[in-house]
Amino acid sequence: MSFHSIETEKSKRYLNLIVFCIVILLGSFTLATADTKTTTTAPQSTATDAAGELEEKITLLTQALDQAVSEIKSINKNLGQANDEERAILRDQRRNKYAEIRDTHEELVQSIKILDSQGKSTQKKRGIAEDYAKQISTSLKSDVNESLELIASLEEKVKTASEANAPELRQQISNERNAVDEGLDALLENTDRMNLLGIDNSADLKYLDNILAQRAENLVATLQYLGKQRDGLRDQLAGAGDEEKKLLKEKVSALDSRITSTADNLKVTIELMNDRDLDASDYKQILISSTGEITKDIFQSEVALGLIQQWLNSGKDLLIDQGPAWAFKILVLILIIALSWALAKMAQRVANRALSSSRLRISRLLRDLFVSLIGKAVFLIGLLIALAQMGIQIGPLLAGLGIVGFIIGFALQDTLSNFASGVMILIYRPFDVGDAIEAGGVSGNVKKMSLVSTMITTFDNQRVIVPNNKIWGDIIRNINAEKIRRIDLLFGIGYDDNVDEAEKILHEIVDHHELVLDDPEPVIKLHHLGESSVDFIVRPWVKSENYWTAYWDITRAVKKRFDEEGISIPFPQQDMHVYHHGDRPTDSGI
Repeated sequence: MSFHSIETEKSKRYLNLIVFCIVILLGSFTLATADTKTTTTAPQSTATDAAGELEEKITLLTQALDQAVSEIKSINKNLGQANDEERAILRDQRRNKYAEIRDTHEELVQSIKILDSQGKSTQKKRGIAEDYAKQISTSLKSDVNESLELIASLEEKVKTASEANAPELRQQISNERNAVDEGLDALLENTDRMNLLGIDNSADLKYLDNILAQRAENLVATLQYLGKQRDGLRDQLAGAGDEEKKLLKEKVSALDSRITSTADNLKVTIELMNDRDLDASDYKQILISSTGEITKDIFQSEVALGLIQQWLNSGKDLLIDQGPAWAFKILVLILIIALSWALAKMAQRVANRALSSSRLRISRLLRDLFVSLIGKAVFLIGLLIALAQMGIQIGPLLAGLGIVGFIIGFALQDTLSNFASGVMILIYRPFDVGDAIEAGGVSGNVKKMSLVSTMITTFDNQRVIVPNNKIWGDIIRNINAEKIRRIDLLFGIGYDDNVDEAEKILHEIVDHHELVLDDPEPVIKLHHLGESSVDFIVRPWVKSENYWTAYWDITRAVKKRFDEEGISIPFPQQDMHVYHHGDRPTDSGI
């Protein structure tokens, strides 16, 4: 094979390789294009399906609207032949159907809005929605007008109705007022949907504003009228008998209920006026002053200034009408209180002088308590007389204080327990201020006592407050209640020491100590043969205030004299006997 043939063969191989690579690249590009087409086609398909579902939903909503309208026509047909009770039931059914229509219409408008955003044609569907929006507007205004006329008719009937029939008529009025509130709120929402559909809603808004203004005026007038009636009945309660008072209270309760219901209607009207940017500050003032309910509206400058002006005017009128009478009553009140305070101080001084000169042995705290109670009792009697002069009934006040006292006593059981223990301590006087005691797990000097607790300063100068019930419920030891005390000492000597010599030394130390009393005579006796020592008891008597000084002096003197005389003070020891097997026992003293 020539060189040229070899080169030709290589060229063919290279050419085939290039062609193969081109084919591979073309195949990959074709697959990628197909995937892209599939990918871009899928959303279009999904969007088409969603649009179809919306179309189907709109069709169903339209059918539901048609069905509801048909049912309302049937209800309207029956209304013409119904009596009063049946008419009320049918009107409620019609309102429920109107509510269903409004909800369905809201879904219809939202669905049309979504189709618009997808670029779909919605002209026909919009026409259907616009027709229903106008029908809803007409039906709502008609229902509101019908309710307002019925309210006016019922209010006329109430004026001539008997007491037995009046509550039912008032309940009907309340129901119709609530229906008006719902209708006006629904009408405002419908104007928003009309605005979305591009329908002129100015006529509906004008109608709504006029109705809201008239309704607010009527409700305010009703609220003020009911408030005056209630105030008049409350004035009658002051001088009424038991039977009449019971009847008046029932009437006041009924008026309270009507005022609350009317105030709720006025609140709804004010909220709708706020939504329409109408001025409702005057109505808010009347609502707050009539019900006494503090709301966020009070922080508005117009409402706050109006309320302040109203309160100032009321205060001015009250001051002019009743000012002189109240001034005289206040002057009498001040004079009675001042006289009571002076009498209370005088009674305290007399009681303190009598108890101080009395031969009764009572503690200082008990004396102070009696004096304080006498003064407070005199002042309390004077205060009750002063309140009676102001026209306040003392009987209910005392009953209320009794109930409050019971509640406070139940809540403060532990404190009252301390109080009772404090009273027992005052009566039986186990200790007094200045005594050194051991009580309630604390030892020290009593610095202060009260009916609830006792302040003790411990011997290492710590202040401890101990509840009285812990002291009275435990053992009380009054250390210096007596003028003299016995010191109990125990001294041990060794078995090898001279007993007589030790006893003689102890007598010399005790008898010659300047703080030890001769009467009662000290006791020094051999007391006990212990395991390691022979024990002497030493019991001298001293004045209570010298107890520790004598205790420490005698102890020190005994130790020094025993050391000088060679008398041992042994420490505990034991004898150990060690035995070895086969040997004799060996004693080992340890």
